[in-house]
Amino acid sequence: MTPDDVLAVARSDDLEALGHDRDAVADAVRSFAEAGDAESALELVGRTWRMWFAAGELDEGSSLAAAALNAPGAAAVPIWRARVLYADGIFAFRAGDRDRSLARNEEALRVARETDDVRGECDALTGLARDALRDGRYEEVVSLARQARDRARTADDPAAEASPLHLEAAGVRLQGDYSRARELYLQSMEHNEKMGARAFVTMEKHNLGWVELHLGNVGAAEARFRERDAETESDAYGDAWSDLNWAAIAVAQDKRDEAEKRMAAGTDALEKLGVSLDPDDQSELDWLREQISAATP
Repeated sequence: MTPDDVLAVARSDDLEALGHDRDAVADAVRSFAEAGDAESALELVGRTWRMWFAAGELDEGSSLAAAALNAPGAAAVPIWRARVLYADGIFAFRAGDRDRSLARNEEALRVARETDDVRGECDALTGLARDALRDGRYEEVVSLARQARDRARTADDPAAEASPLHLEAAGVRLQGDYSRARELYLQSMEHNEKMGARAFVTMEKHNLGWVELHLGNVGAAEARFRERDAETESDAYGDAWSDLNWAAIAVAQDKRDEAEKRMAAGTDALEKLGVSLDPDDQSELDWLREQISAATP
């Protein structure tokens, strides 16, 4: 496919067709950037960056984002520039590069507000909420997420509300209010089901499983994890968590040997990815270690 062909497929939202040939997408981005077509380079990254994120290829994703952002004329394409700044903020966040993530999200917010780009503003506020989550500033997480949700609702843009709704749930969860977190995750799951965002629905089933565990509802947690495993799409990070999910169920059922086996497999998978855990997941991993350590031999 030519670079123009690749962009046309990306515009059709058929990312599955592109997911098997990420090299073609990467070549197209670099071709556009080298030709001085910043608009096409930014748009292509803005439409496809989740392919690298799902595959756990953070360095490659960041490299493509940088190529598009540094292409001549990139500043004159504010909407797609904001999308790519946000994307690179997520790559940086998952890689543990807090400073770059914060800088990308702050710039994305400035660009979006200068052009009255609602989606870009909501994305950037969500990115800043994610950075606050990493810092343990949970009340600020909730505040930033609610700002983004209010902005999305005012603009009647349901898609822009999806990510901040998820972050609000995470901020509430890490403050220990599991009942309210469950309500928000259920809202998020329903919201994404209406939009057909299957990957986000699957993610929330994972989160709901852990919330149910904290509420003492082991059967409900097990059901959520089974749904998650049955429905999941290719996601290197999420897949690495499957064994850890079942380790938590095993220890809750007094099956310490199985819990330890699952724990070892899950932590090994995460270590191979070489990523910085999301703060809510890190909290659960720490809690799981404590539960297994305290379990009766």
